[in-house]
Amino acid sequence: ADISVYSLPLSSLSLMGGLRVLVAGDKSHAGKSTISLGLLGALLEAGYKPAELAYIKPATQCVSSTLTARFCEANGIACVHVGPLVFYRGFTRHFLDEHPDDSVAASAELVQKCAAAVESLSAGKRLTVIDGVGYPSVGSIVGCSSADLAVACGAPVLLVGKSGLGDAIDSFNLCARYFEAQRVPVLGAVFNRVPSSGFYGREKVSAYFTKYFETHRPKQRVYGLLPEASGLDTGAEESCSFAFKHPEVPPPAGPMSEGDEAAVKAVGQLFADCVDMTALLQDLDAACKSPDAYTNKLVCFAGTDAA
Repeated sequence: ADISVYSLPLSSLSLMGGLRVLVAGDKSHAGKSTISLGLLGALLEAGYKPAELAYIKPATQCVSSTLTARFCEANGIACVHVGPLVFYRGFTRHFLDEHPDDSVAASAELVQKCAAAVESLSAGKRLTVIDGVGYPSVGSIVGCSSADLAVACGAPVLLVGKSGLGDAIDSFNLCARYFEAQRVPVLGAVFNRVPSSGFYGREKVSAYFTKYFETHRPKQRVYGLLPEASGLDTGAEESCSFAFKHPEVPPPAGPMSEGDEAAVKAVGQLFADCVDMTALLQDLDAACKSPDAYTNKLVCFAGTDAA
């Protein structure tokens, strides 16, 4: 996509601490961190200054260093890669045991801690990328799912989808409706690891994605179909190191290696070639100004208030 420099008007939300976008996936290891990395790199290429950007993973299942975090640290982008909420082994059992009578209030406290971390990091920034955890409902057992965080942080959602066609769109709808149940604006999707050729190759499925979204989801867009590439699979999406407790002091991400540099270059080139960043930022600004315009009006069960 051709991107030079963005001169978007600031929405009312951006006046309170910049635009925010929550990157969510239709499954674990869908490529959320890769897409977050690509977004940040594309914004730098477009003229954003590192001091104008931020990246945070407020809730996570992992405490490993990631390429996205190392990229942020190397480029001077404000970064929190291990946020206030770590779903360490046994966390949900501990939470339910510790809060038999006040779980609603305890859940609200978890959401508030994550939202406060986002608010603090976003101060003075033009755009903050919020990296979701797992699939959209991860964390719902303790009342702190990605949808809960999107509401608390005022962040429209960009979904990372899978390859294919029917399964890819069905999975998008499953995830989008989870957010839409709480009236969170869903911007659209970037579909990841799409084959370059074959029955589900990019050229063969692209027109069908467009047909579906134009007729059934006219407010959402397909911002790109990212092809399968080694830079996406070996660089940014790294193995997860589960913790048994929240680290007292989150460790630094560490320096970038030569392999990291190569992966960043590969992701950056794929974004430049395949992702419509101009449309994405325009839609993000529009969704922050008029979030109700992005909520999908569903056919509801007869006899209910929404019907």
